[in-house]
Amino acid sequence: MNRQPASAALYTRRAGVVRGPFTTGQITRYILLGRIRVDDEISSDCIAWAPAETYAGLLPAEISRLESWSDYQLLIEARMHADERSGERRRSETPNHAGRRVDRRNGAERRCNNEAWPESPSQLDKLATASRSSLLRTLLLSLLLATLVFAWLVEVGR
Repeated sequence: MNRQPASAALYTRRAGVVRGPFTTGQITRYILLGRIRVDDEISSDCIAWAPAETYAGLLPAEISRLESWSDYQLLIEARMHADERSGERRRSETPNHAGRRVDRRNGAERRCNNEAWPESPSQLDKLATASRSSLLRTLLLSLLLATLVFAWLVEVGR
């Protein structure tokens, strides 16, 4: 581990796929998050490649010392801190978030095709009633099957 990153623009290569350019800070964070592995190759010129573990200063301290359970806990905490995908940050950094209408579906509304969606409240009531009767029918059949299995098990046990 005696190499120093040659420049601020670094590229990564895994299985022949080159990605980048990344800054040294991004590489360090991506290694911490597991997006870049220590055996992935790093280059500043896309000609000379070396594993990330050979570059001094790129590996986070939490990765280099994993000897006990508390070290793993520190790694998990560091990953949670470095992960930029938290919901609060995503909402606060999204442009025009305040002006955007939140249209969330729930229950029977989820994953429905807009063309198949009922256009009137009465159609929606019919759909809900049909759904309830189908659920009830399934429940009754399951109960009947469970009763038959129980009766058979009692008879076999005698």
